[in-house]
Amino acid sequence: MKKIVLALFAFLAYTAAQAQTDTLFQQYTGKYIFPDGSPVKEIGVIVQEGVLTATSVMGNSELRKTETKDVFEIVSFAGTATFKRNADGKVNGLQIQVEDVNMEGTKTEEGIGYFLRKREVVQW
Repeated sequence: MKKIVLALFAFLAYTAAQAQTDTLFQQYTGKYIFPDGSPVKEIGVIVQEGVLTATSVMGNSELRKTETKDVFEIVSFAGTATFKRNADGKVNGLQIQVEDVNMEGTKTEEGIGYFLRKREVVQW
């Protein structure tokens, strides 16, 4: 009986932690547009199975949290993604650094669902 209660408690704790992570990541999700001449024109940021993920025509990559606020490792491309905030503290931009490429884009108000349907990146 103790094992069942312990297993149930562990499951509930994991579920609560997962929900908290998903909620934390939601502030970063959206569509980011980059200037003409950038290697990619747009990047979508989504939470997929509890993992913050960047999607673009160049491919997809997990964005792994670092110890610095708003800075993530771009796992598949060995770079960094730094989310920018406005004066109200709302995420409004994204800076990508991969090797010698440094590009900065702005978050659009257009929904990420549109981006995903347009690019057919993720199956719902």
